[in-house]
Amino acid sequence: MKRFLIWLVCLAMAAGLCLPALAAGEEPVPEAEEPVIDVGMLEPGEGTISFPVPEDGEGMDAALAAVTLQVKQTLDVDDGYTEFYGDYRDSIVPRWELNWSDETRQLTVEAAPDGTVTHVYRWTSTDDRDWFRGFDPSFPPLTLEEATAQADGWLDRLLTGAESARVDSVHTGLGAEGTYTFYGTVLKNGLESPVEFSLILDAAGVSSFYRSDSYMGYVGQLPPAEAAADEARAAQALAGAVELELRWVSDGEGGARLMYMPVGPYTVADAQTGEAVDMDALYASFDSERGMNGYGAAETAEAEDMSAAGGVSLTEVELASIADYEDVMDAEAIDEALRSIDMLGLDGFQQDRCSYAVASETGAVTASVRYTKTMTADQLYGYSPEAFARAAEDGQDLTIYKYIDLDAASGGIRSVYTSYPLWEKAEGMMGLVNQAGIARQFVALALPELAAQAEPCTLHGYDEGEDLIFAQVQAGYFFPDNYIRVHVDPTSGTVDQFYYAWDEEISFGPAEDLISPEEALAAYTDALDVTLGYVAWPVDVTLEENAVYAKYLDWGYTYVEELRLAYYYGGLDRVQGVDAVTGEAVSETQDEDAYAYDDLDEVPQADMIRRLGLAGIGFPGGAFGPEQALTVRDGAMLLLQADGYGAAFYREDDERMLDQASYRGFLAGDEDLDAPVSRMDFLRMMLGASRYGSAAALEGVWACGFDDVDGADAGYAAVARALGLAEGDALAPEETLTRADGAELLYKFMDR
Repeated sequence: MKRFLIWLVCLAMAAGLCLPALAAGEEPVPEAEEPVIDVGMLEPGEGTISFPVPEDGEGMDAALAAVTLQVKQTLDVDDGYTEFYGDYRDSIVPRWELNWSDETRQLTVEAAPDGTVTHVYRWTSTDDRDWFRGFDPSFPPLTLEEATAQADGWLDRLLTGAESARVDSVHTGLGAEGTYTFYGTVLKNGLESPVEFSLILDAAGVSSFYRSDSYMGYVGQLPPAEAAADEARAAQALAGAVELELRWVSDGEGGARLMYMPVGPYTVADAQTGEAVDMDALYASFDSERGMNGYGAAETAEAEDMSAAGGVSLTEVELASIADYEDVMDAEAIDEALRSIDMLGLDGFQQDRCSYAVASETGAVTASVRYTKTMTADQLYGYSPEAFARAAEDGQDLTIYKYIDLDAASGGIRSVYTSYPLWEKAEGMMGLVNQAGIARQFVALALPELAAQAEPCTLHGYDEGEDLIFAQVQAGYFFPDNYIRVHVDPTSGTVDQFYYAWDEEISFGPAEDLISPEEALAAYTDALDVTLGYVAWPVDVTLEENAVYAKYLDWGYTYVEELRLAYYYGGLDRVQGVDAVTGEAVSETQDEDAYAYDDLDEVPQADMIRRLGLAGIGFPGGAFGPEQALTVRDGAMLLLQADGYGAAFYREDDERMLDQASYRGFLAGDEDLDAPVSRMDFLRMMLGASRYGSAAALEGVWACGFDDVDGADAGYAAVARALGLAEGDALAPEETLTRADGAELLYKFMDR
């Protein structure tokens, strides 16, 4: 009854009318310039209102009024905004964009005509914003428990009817204005769907909400969650569509192992028929377009003769670097060498750039050469004559660029790239040359040692397209991470593209006593879950039976998407493949936003460590190692994580980690990462990069109150006491910290 009354009031307001008295003796509703609808008439906990979609004859004003009321109720939009407007987007899935604002706030909401909120963005101006950009982490004003409770409440209001939410992960945004971001899946009728969401909460409520179907969405009615085909039949159909391929796979640590890897198409089983459907082929059947300065090198003179006027001379360091160029070819010699290789097709090209770069670690010099040529009607390299004529008439730049990188000493070619000024190929163009033969010949010439170890790759996906890919073969199996890629122009026979990636230090595992393909298939499918849920399904808008979607054809679409019920494999993003030696399914390693541990019993700092872990600050592997000595590496990683940097990105690369830690002010950049860290070391690392660093570095002005601290350390000790990081008469500045001690200091700094 309440929903009907509000809808009635909404229509009356839109028509410029006032409601009649509801009963004898009652006062009539007074006319007012402002809406007199009391959104508060709905009791908390009733959820959102479901308004009917206005018919065309009811007017856009009524539609806007209805969706505005719905959104205000859902999001608790207050009446203090001074400006408001709504925009309507007519698309496959129509959307309203509602905008509220005043001098200090802005709220933008995107909603479906029925009031379903699909996107929220809230912005508030803060004149007192703190612009300090140093190390200044703090926990969000809300605890994770408080934020989770609020997120559950908001999601219950944002997702109604057949929809509900499953939160898959939570990310903590540190800082005084810290947030929690909840990522998850929109369930429909309690089942999986392709719709994902993100919800960002801060101390004021919903800061942002986004659904993956916000812009386009899905057409048609949601089918009921009732499957005619049983799960066993679907599982059989799905298993029959699985294709595995045996190849070497890098383990990310300098080794490679033989694995059966999935290469087949994305397949689902129709929930009504139980038949397997190749979704990749289904999508491919539609029109994919509308579905959803150089310097020449001077000859190097003898070093001892190189001195400039005024008595300035070269240092030993400078001379050593100059020596790298002793055996380097100049631009003329490079040009002569490259032109001798007919397969590069440099006839008619002019060399206009030749740059050099020295690799700091090896001293090797790379020459980067650019050649140019103007395309003519007599040589179009397979491009459309009509496109060429139009470009010439429009005065378009018709320059062809060919870039070649090579070892400036040996002349060995490292890469080739050609850029053409046109995109449109001539219709019915036929290849006039043996592209594969030319590619083999060029690889043998450019990389003779690697070519002897490689063969044209016949793995799934590598033998498709116009490029020829050579991959390393070890014990009869391909290792596609070591590859050489070549593209030969089919009309001229010239090498247009060439590059390679090859790690000669890879250690290959055993290649004997491998499991059979049948055993691999069983292990792979056993590791996956047959799931019943909704999937996006392309629908041909050109078919007569789909006349309801005809207007989308007028807009240039060849298909739209519906949601259909189907069985499919859950966990495809989790299971990488099957180890061909052990027969075990291998899971993808995924970075976690939070750390949990099983070794914190009776550890005094356990609660602090756990809260840091929930904020993405800690150590991987399920164990914290609270009694282990804190090393420079450990301390730097904790501080980088607290500073917002993902640990996994730096954990495997000490040099990169050192660079970033020194850039942020935690380290000098030349430390021994395995050295233990004392209490004062860690205070200097942490406080020195913070807003208190300048004050802490002052000498002779501090009375820190610790009997065992003086001199240059006094300022850091005084700041530590003031922030509550330390107390008492003694600090023990030279004591080696444990991981738990370091976590406690960081926690207290963030909780100050």
